[in-house]
Amino acid sequence: MNKFANLRIIKSISGGIASGVNVLLIGSFLSIISILMSFIPGLKVTAFAVKFANLKDLVFGIVGIFFAYSIGASNAKYNQIDKQTVGFFAVIAYFIFMCPNFITDDNGNIYFSALFSKFGTNGLFVAIISGLWAGEVTNFFKKHGWVIQSEGLPEIIKTWFDYLFAGTAITLSVWVFTNLLNIDLHTVFSAVLTPIIDIQTSLIGSLILSATGPILFYFGIHPLSVTTPALVVLMTAAAHNANLLAKGLMPTVENGFLINNMGTHLMINLGGAGSTLGLNLALLFSKSRTHKKLGQLAFLPGILNINEPLIFGLPIMLNSFFFFPFVIAPILNQLITYFVLYFGLVKIPSSLAFSMGIPTLINAYILSEDFRAVLLVLGLIILDALIWMPFLRIHAGKLEAEENLQKEMG
Repeated sequence: MNKFANLRIIKSISGGIASGVNVLLIGSFLSIISILMSFIPGLKVTAFAVKFANLKDLVFGIVGIFFAYSIGASNAKYNQIDKQTVGFFAVIAYFIFMCPNFITDDNGNIYFSALFSKFGTNGLFVAIISGLWAGEVTNFFKKHGWVIQSEGLPEIIKTWFDYLFAGTAITLSVWVFTNLLNIDLHTVFSAVLTPIIDIQTSLIGSLILSATGPILFYFGIHPLSVTTPALVVLMTAAAHNANLLAKGLMPTVENGFLINNMGTHLMINLGGAGSTLGLNLALLFSKSRTHKKLGQLAFLPGILNINEPLIFGLPIMLNSFFFFPFVIAPILNQLITYFVLYFGLVKIPSSLAFSMGIPTLINAYILSEDFRAVLLVLGLIILDALIWMPFLRIHAGKLEAEENLQKEMG
């Protein structure tokens, strides 16, 4: 797994996605403002509220461009070539892959025409290809010395000539692929990803992903370094839901909404991988002074879905005593949530407001816009705490016995 996570391609995707999420955070903040505005009587139906909602949709709708740039720049970083240049090449490739049309009206004005969905998270896989192609081709040209010699020129001008051949090759190759071979990469990915999304968003697929995160963390491998491709699929599923919601459909299974998507994943990511917010709660009520102190120190990071203090402080990593609750809690959370959403007891998350740093209870409402989601999450946290309590009780006894032994020996 470590070898897989350290592959240049995987690191480029992971690093690029992490950087691109900055734009999603802006959209998330706008979503919070939009939700708060909806509680103000009469404001929700005003022209101002509609324009503000359009702003939010615009930010979410163009994130694919930024992902293309950030993945290209991330790849350039690992290839030790100019990040900005490669990022620009990736954006060029991304636009050509859209297969846009240019329409001229009666006044001679030219309009750029492409499906707006191709700019957003629906185009995420195309953004990945654009970024990786731009980075790897540029690195290939640079490594083989296929550059125009420009010694003695200022550094910024030297960069223009160093990457001229590579940029031209990237542009022409993508143009040949889309215009001469008539291959629409968006259509190809749509066809290829359909069965993958069906598997990933199924109950079994979601349970496997729920178990994968804590298992990786248990062995000292950060889940995000390995599971990013799976999370990209969940982002695509979330984009599917957002498109249906924009058409005015209620978020139900009958209307084609996908239960397991990035929104659902974040909504029940209670405190981080392994859903450790329940553990944090249980630590606060433990009779062990060591447990209680750790729970107090880890509480604030836990609310913000940062659980490394618990992973390494309790510790959970490579501690066979805590393996079972660490893995079983998120699986039960996923199982319960799936059926709650399936039977329409809580709205299926259909927002693109992805943010791992927002407190879980608040995030639950933002992602689903349903107060019942808050109650669901609260119930899951209490359930997780109950799962952890017997293990902590035995562990506390073990710690006390070790402390008494040290006192006797001292």
